[in-house]
Amino acid sequence: MNRRHVLPLLCLPLLAFGLSTLTAQNNAATPRKAGQNRPRGVEMEVRDADLQWSKDTTTRRIEGWVDGFTDDAVIVAAGRTIEGKQAIREFYAPIFSNKDFSLTWAPTRVETSTEGTLGYTYGNYEVKSGAGTRHGMYVTIWRKVDGKWKVALDIGSPLPAPAPAKS
Repeated sequence: MNRRHVLPLLCLPLLAFGLSTLTAQNNAATPRKAGQNRPRGVEMEVRDADLQWSKDTTTRRIEGWVDGFTDDAVIVAAGRTIEGKQAIREFYAPIFSNKDFSLTWAPTRVETSTEGTLGYTYGNYEVKSGAGTRHGMYVTIWRKVDGKWKVALDIGSPLPAPAPAKS
C-alpha cells in the first residue's frame, strides 16, 4: 500500500472536523507531540482545558459537563452516538441527577495540530455511583472556538472487569 494512503487511526475522527490535510504526505499539518520543533503552549492549553473540564464537571455537575462541548459535539457512549449539545444534556441529565454519581478524569497524552486549532487528549477516567466504581479510558477531540478549547468528540471505553481469581 502506498504510504500516502495510510492515515494514523486517530487521525480518522479528525477528518470529520476539518483536518482533511492530515496525511502522511503533508507533514506540515501532522499533529506533533509536545516539544517537537515548537513551543508547548498549545498542548498545555488543551491539557489545562481537559483538566478544568473535569473540575467543572465535579463542581458544577451537568452544567460543567455540558459547558465543555461545542454546539455540534458528538459523544460515542453506550453503543450509540449522541449528537449536539442539547441531546448530550438530555442523555446525561438523569445520570447526573443521581447525587451519588461522580465522574473524574485526567489526560495522559495531549497532541495538537500545527495550526493550533484542533487537538486531542486521552487518558483515564473514574465513575462512581453509590458503592460502585468503574474505570476506563477516553479520547477527546478538542476544537478551538472563539479562542476557547471546546470538546467536539468524546469517546469513553470501560476497562474490562478483572478476571475471577482461580481456586
